[in-house]
Amino acid sequence: MSKLSGLPDSVRSMDRLLTLHTSLTETAAASAFFERAVLLLDLGHRALAMADARHALRLDPTYPEAMALLCRLAAEVAPDAALQTVAQSLLQSPFACNEDRRQALSALDPATLPLILPLEQPLGLRVTIVQRQGESLTLQGSDPRDQILPLAQDNGRQCVAFDCHFARPDSGTRQVTVMPENRAPQIVTIGAVSCPAPAPCLDGRPKAPLWIIMPLKDGGTVLRQCLRSVLQDLSRLPGAQLLLVDDCSTHSATRRLLAQCAKQTGVSVTRTPAPLGFTGAVNHGLHLIGKGPVLLLNSDIWLPPGTLAHMLQHLDDPEVGTVTPLSNNAGSLCLLGPGRAAPMPGPDICNRLAEAAFQHNRGKAIDLPNGNGFAMLIAGKCLRDVGLLSGLYESGYYEEVDFCLRASLRGWRHVAAVDCFVGHVGAATYGAEKNRLVNANFRRLERRFPDYPALYRRFAALNPLAPFANRLLQAVTADWAPEKMRDIPKHPGAAEIMLPDLENGPRILPFEGDLPGPLLHHRFRHLRLVRQADLTAAGITLRPGHDLIAKADMGSGHVTLRDVRADELRAQFDCHGASTADFADFELSMLDLLPKAKWIGGDHAVSG
Repeated sequence: MSKLSGLPDSVRSMDRLLTLHTSLTETAAASAFFERAVLLLDLGHRALAMADARHALRLDPTYPEAMALLCRLAAEVAPDAALQTVAQSLLQSPFACNEDRRQALSALDPATLPLILPLEQPLGLRVTIVQRQGESLTLQGSDPRDQILPLAQDNGRQCVAFDCHFARPDSGTRQVTVMPENRAPQIVTIGAVSCPAPAPCLDGRPKAPLWIIMPLKDGGTVLRQCLRSVLQDLSRLPGAQLLLVDDCSTHSATRRLLAQCAKQTGVSVTRTPAPLGFTGAVNHGLHLIGKGPVLLLNSDIWLPPGTLAHMLQHLDDPEVGTVTPLSNNAGSLCLLGPGRAAPMPGPDICNRLAEAAFQHNRGKAIDLPNGNGFAMLIAGKCLRDVGLLSGLYESGYYEEVDFCLRASLRGWRHVAAVDCFVGHVGAATYGAEKNRLVNANFRRLERRFPDYPALYRRFAALNPLAPFANRLLQAVTADWAPEKMRDIPKHPGAAEIMLPDLENGPRILPFEGDLPGPLLHHRFRHLRLVRQADLTAAGITLRPGHDLIAKADMGSGHVTLRDVRADELRAQFDCHGASTADFADFELSMLDLLPKAKWIGGDHAVSG
């Protein structure tokens, strides 16, 4: 049963809203801002709810519930271009349920109709069509297996939506012509069901102590620096082979650089026939190499001397399928902690971090839920067991997680080589597109492996890499102080809220410092103890205002209530051995001293 059971819904909403106001930061997840949007809407603040829903969508452009809420809120305002985009994205979303997709019609401008929105699906093509009520539609080239299903209608907007599910042919392609009444015909092409690509056959191919596959697409100075470090370490490992997969770079300087690299011993260059993205480029390379372990390496890294040999040593354990080094920016392997990326330091600091890793953590490996593709070494037998990277993901993120989870099902382990460090710039190729790719691909991964999010959360909470990473940080503390990267959109700013005056609603008692645990965690019915610093940070002003502050003496367990303006002691409470009745008496005393008016008022900022 919830701790808030028995309280009115409005009080529970205000309680949760207060918690979010005083705890949300600009690094909070999209779901937290979405939750606050729902609470604000419940309390009648539509404009602020829309601001938070928009911010949730900035953080996660694939968030269907946030899109649906925005479309629902848009029903009472004039359609604008931004909401039109949101509505179309919602209708076309592969992740939204039909109930959420129906909300999109509330935000559509009838002047933009008809809409024809195709979505590729594994077994077919879904084409969502939105048109004015009463208009006709003709399909040419349909198949008996095709289905046309109604989705929604909006009488206020005078529009109707339906989904056409076109089946894939057994081979080749088929075409369907969609002919709306007031729009030019549109031809959609449906390809055959694709089968997973088989793992490349390695019979008769040469064996190498290590194959390195580096997909790249231009990259400028970052690429040049990366190749310099990789070629230096490659020369220390006789027989190792580097395959540079040029995914249709457009800069002539890149082609000249690759031509120079191809002259080096053990280096070869291949160019993809068309832009394939990370997954396609890696799989292209996997079809060209021979037997032996394979290192997938991003083109925006710095590889310190000796790293290749040190990583290979971890494959001496026959159960290890993948090996990933520590980094400044590598998901769960970040030095600052899981998901806390830091900007890449200069090459000298990277080399010193690698030296410290080998000196303090030599031979140590820690089990991971999955490796990270920025520098992931794969055992040759593991690769043969699992096969190529999955093509289900938009290129750039989570393909390697999918690979590792498939490997785990076959008994392979994934380890962090905590005696290795590789610097990583991160997002050098994808730039602003990173946010959408990350969220969309994570949703795809969650559908295939629903237990993975909980697995990752447990690992992140335990953070078993922390003591090993801290040794590296301590070794360079005088010359490098990493700060967490801030690469997420900021909340648009502050706004004023007037919360309703509820009969018997909760009232706030600010406190300074630390309160004893029994008092801090006790659930009072009407009293809410909140840190003054949190109230200030969130811009919350109590109205009617008061100067009462609670303070605690952690040694004695005594809590005092002082009037800071008058510098007067108003009450005192001993937490040691306090009973439930004592806590009830404390609450009654505080409520008797606090102003008996609106619970919160006035002005407080909604900040990211």
